[in-house]
Amino acid sequence: MRPHNQGKGGVANYYRAVEPYLDDHEIRIFAFEIGSFKKKFLNFHPVIDQLRFFRKIKIPFDLVHVNPSLGWKSFFRDGLFIWQAKRRGLKVLVFFRGWDIGFAAIVSRYFRWFFRITFARADKFIVLASDFERQLRHWGVNQPIELGTTLVDDRLLRNFNCQNKLLRLRQTRQIKILYLARLEKDKGVYEVIDAVRLLVIKGLDVSLAIAGDGALLSDLRVYIDSLGLSNECITLLGYVTGDAKIKIFSDSDIYCLPSYYGEGLPNSVLEAMAFAMPVITTSVGGLADFFQDGRMGYIVQPKNSEEIACAVESLINDREKMVKIAEYNHEYACAHLLAPKVASFLKNNYKLVIES
Repeated sequence: MRPHNQGKGGVANYYRAVEPYLDDHEIRIFAFEIGSFKKKFLNFHPVIDQLRFFRKIKIPFDLVHVNPSLGWKSFFRDGLFIWQAKRRGLKVLVFFRGWDIGFAAIVSRYFRWFFRITFARADKFIVLASDFERQLRHWGVNQPIELGTTLVDDRLLRNFNCQNKLLRLRQTRQIKILYLARLEKDKGVYEVIDAVRLLVIKGLDVSLAIAGDGALLSDLRVYIDSLGLSNECITLLGYVTGDAKIKIFSDSDIYCLPSYYGEGLPNSVLEAMAFAMPVITTSVGGLADFFQDGRMGYIVQPKNSEEIACAVESLINDREKMVKIAEYNHEYACAHLLAPKVASFLKNNYKLVIES
């Protein structure tokens, strides 16, 4: 159960990458797409999705795999999917992809009864952060919970040459910073812009590419102009995908996502690592468990542009450290985070739940 295959966002990207490695002679996958990607029945698709699912599970599936985020919409929608599946006696695997801390408090106070009759009846959980596991245990989950990751689509790296990237990091005069995410205030995009301004004031040769779309796009242009930063210094690229996404990762030197949003484990951080980039980020969601501060880049405090600027400056001033981090990130991503490896993890979990 997932968003439309052509949709935007981390979950859609995840399944575009992993599904070719899941469907084989051992496991047969049936994708149930939800949401209003085609803008049909925009106001009624939540009800229509429930009716479609009711008809779909008349087929005796061995397992239903649900991919919720802990938030208002997904909590009730996916909870009802689980309730329907368990009424049919089907096994259910829940993979929590995002986690709104504020909404978790609301669930604790008002909706634990709904959680008990829906999510708590699942047979196994995968989460992206140990904090999520602790909350599920607090809500009474006794079933197995496993820590998972998101992934890197191995097709992105088909023409990438890590050694060329490392050589450029040693030699380039201008350091290119990349922010690639939805343009939301809580994702830290304003702090990245402010950090670049601080670096420019100090005379450092840096540029920033902002890739992503969202309601803030026009506001960001006004904000950048108000700071007196030129188009050459900061570029707004909009939403990028395919070859354009590969090019921007290949051409950038440092990735920056200082989010204080309800993250799971951002795909873009893992993709930046695969493209041999040091990462500057915050200890949110799954990054608190996954990210190795000082080895993969730097953890900074949320809403702190000065810390971001200091982290970038320290990498600029120590090129060999930047190269060492970049090389480690690439090797780590290729060993642990590519789609075939993650597909094996999922298939193993499918088998364990089905056989339990």
